[in-house]
Amino acid sequence: MLTLRPEEDEKLRKLLTELNRESKSKIVLLIDKSGQLISRSESPAFSSDDITFASLTAGNVAASEALSKLLGDKNLNHMFTETEEEGIYMILIDGKYILVSIFNKSVSNLGIVRVKIKKYYKKLVDLLRQIESRIEEESSIAEQLNVEDIDLDTLFE
Repeated sequence: MLTLRPEEDEKLRKLLTELNRESKSKIVLLIDKSGQLISRSESPAFSSDDITFASLTAGNVAASEALSKLLGDKNLNHMFTETEEEGIYMILIDGKYILVSIFNKSVSNLGIVRVKIKKYYKKLVDLLRQIESRIEEESSIAEQLNVEDIDLDTLFE
């Protein structure tokens, strides 16, 4: 799971909100494949339980990936689900994250959503890789620290 710093969360929210606005979606969510909500666009038009939605989306993607493999396809890149009024478009990012756009079909359509996601995809991937790199760097520093070398008695004097 990504641990975001406030400035990273702000950048992600801004990017997702821009994508949301341009694609005329109700909301855009970024979820990891374990079902954890990473970030979401600012959107008053969507009033669902984000955490439940994120978890169900990850389960849906996992099931679709399994079905895809049974059919002989190795990779599932994107999925589309629709109800009478809404469309839900999901795309995998680096095999670890799920970008979800929920849109009202009377306001937008799958073509617009896909074009706008394509426009923002590289920016989103770059930002996620920067965050991952920072997390990796911080964890390697923590591994290099040897707690036995620290004199705990004098540490807080």
